[in-house]
Amino acid sequence: MTAPDRHVPHRGRLRRSDRRDALRTPQSLRIALVIDHPAQQFARAFQLLADESGLQVHVYYWSAPESSYDVGFARPVSWDIDLLGGYPWAAPGSGLTAIRRVRWLVGQFGKSRPDVVVCYGWAKPISRTAIVYCLLTRTPLLMYGDTTWQNSARGRYHLPRSAALRLLLRRCTGAVSTGTFNREFYIQQGMNPRRIWPGVCPADTEMFGAARAGRRGLPGAGDHELRIGYAGKLTARKGADELLRAAALLPPARTWSVTLVGDGPLLPSLRALAAELGLGDRVTFHGFANTTEMPKLLAGFDVVVVPSRRDMRVLVTIEAMAAGAAVIVSDATAVWGAGDLIEDGVTGLVYRSGEPTMLARQLGCLLDDPALLALLQRGGAERSDRFGPAEFARTIRDAAWMCLPEGRERSHR
Repeated sequence: MTAPDRHVPHRGRLRRSDRRDALRTPQSLRIALVIDHPAQQFARAFQLLADESGLQVHVYYWSAPESSYDVGFARPVSWDIDLLGGYPWAAPGSGLTAIRRVRWLVGQFGKSRPDVVVCYGWAKPISRTAIVYCLLTRTPLLMYGDTTWQNSARGRYHLPRSAALRLLLRRCTGAVSTGTFNREFYIQQGMNPRRIWPGVCPADTEMFGAARAGRRGLPGAGDHELRIGYAGKLTARKGADELLRAAALLPPARTWSVTLVGDGPLLPSLRALAAELGLGDRVTFHGFANTTEMPKLLAGFDVVVVPSRRDMRVLVTIEAMAAGAAVIVSDATAVWGAGDLIEDGVTGLVYRSGEPTMLARQLGCLLDDPALLALLQRGGAERSDRFGPAEFARTIRDAAWMCLPEGRERSHR
């Protein structure tokens, strides 16, 4: 199925200064973005990118189901925002074999004749198809993803996979990095740093920022309770149990609460753990929340904890910061580091994964020091502005122009 190539009016175009700084050529630049399936964090970003003058944008999906069963949430999920409106996109019909999907994508490329292909990762069939097409046709290829050197794949075929990846990254035109560790991953794999453009994995910071503006009007705002939040899948990798163990170490005489937003296979065991730790009256299990519910929920927390044991660009981190909450993340996430989303003590706090006692100390600091809490909330909100959809669109636009000979020539003048 294919959406008509039309745009709908929407807010938040790129700033005029961004437009003025863009490289200009007389003709339009044709960009193809290749991604496995629609994702809520990219919908707004694709709208802004498609709205840019001088660009012809096409987004290609391997599939575009209206709903799917999410193993992590242990339930069917259908996001309650429009993931496909406002930008040209296409996906093959359901029920096609892999070979027919490959032929479909190659046919789409033949029709749109992209000047640059932006490929989301390299492991999915649609990514591998796009990579082979670009290598055979010598079409400029930009890699985009969130892999880090800490979380890169291991296993039986690690060495041959790593060798193939190094060869690929040396052959492609460049990459758009999504954070400090992601950039280091590309460099570790042998990519010239001059071919890596700093970018973002965006969240709709505009929507969550609007919720931040209404924080004072939320029930309970202004009292002395420290509201601690978690939002995500209830799986072992996400580490919600570590947050509960840290909460059990907080002073019982103080006023604080923990709310877990989400669903998943570990929900029964987490309920049992909360009872075992004596947290029954302190912990609330909210259940699954859809996209439009999240801004108000996150804005109602004073601090949001991201205790993942292994994770990449955790979307809720940006969303919580934009909504006005302070954020504590584990060092097993890939959202922290110099110049990244979380700078320890400036825009959030970082603790060592697997150490609930350290997490408890940091929560205790926020409980005892309202000034520090307010500092992190302000710093986080300001930093989140740099990780929104407009920044994604600007980076992809500029990186794509630089893939062309005329773009590279102008950058050296």
